[in-house]
Amino acid sequence: MAQHWTHQGGGWLPPRSPRPGVVPLRPLTPGEILGGALITLRRHGARLLGALLLGQLGGLLLVAAVAGAATLASLTRTAGSRAFVYALVPAFALFLLFGWALSGALAAALLRPAVLGRRVAARELLRAALPRTPAVLGARLLSLAAAAGPGAAAFAAGLPPLALLPLAPVALWLAVLFALAPTAAGYEGLGPVAALRRSARLVRGAWWRTLCVTAPAGACALGAAYALQYWFGALGVLLAPALLPAFPQLTAGLLYADRRLRREHLSGSFTAEPLITGSA
Repeated sequence: MAQHWTHQGGGWLPPRSPRPGVVPLRPLTPGEILGGALITLRRHGARLLGALLLGQLGGLLLVAAVAGAATLASLTRTAGSRAFVYALVPAFALFLLFGWALSGALAAALLRPAVLGRRVAARELLRAALPRTPAVLGARLLSLAAAAGPGAAAFAAGLPPLALLPLAPVALWLAVLFALAPTAAGYEGLGPVAALRRSARLVRGAWWRTLCVTAPAGACALGAAYALQYWFGALGVLLAPALLPAFPQLTAGLLYADRRLRREHLSGSFTAEPLITGSA
């Protein structure tokens, strides 16, 4: 790539890093990561939301089918109502877990076209994300168990709440250490345990930087969800759960790309191959 001239001091500057998509193809600053996530939402948010709603519609139909089949399987009205409740509650819980994992898998699937400036349809996103949704769910649940497990075990053992405060820094440290695990599971095709190991390797040496990028993203998402509900009422209540995870997950995806560029010495001149090695 050709050098460019500057009038500020004169002379030729090194070549600018290519930027085919939402971020330059080089190690990123925290501002570029957060800004890139916003640009990704602006450019691809409609397709991301469409893919998520399509997937959730399929999950909702499955929940309705399970609850209906359980009711029809009963012979009496009383037993039928009990069977409906007993089937509906776990089926709806699985539906919520599925939507939670699917949003993470979609964010990972969107990373390649967003970084490389390619257009992608909602159906293509969904097709790429669905096979990786179980691994993303497993990575999310394992990272949550690792962060909250010690405190939950101490609480179950009967320790008073004040005695759990020393465990809070441990929980925060583990949560940040495994913050990139869902992206690694969805992006590289890793299993849940391998994704946690991958996240720990990438975050090691950049724990504070990871916290300073992911924490503002989460705070912005919560503020946006509140604003949606305040401004749009019932429509905002429906949209907030779908949009709430999107910005933090896209931020984690770009942070994952940045950590790979820094830790694995990837060139800033790659085209389609170096950044994504999995099925995304």
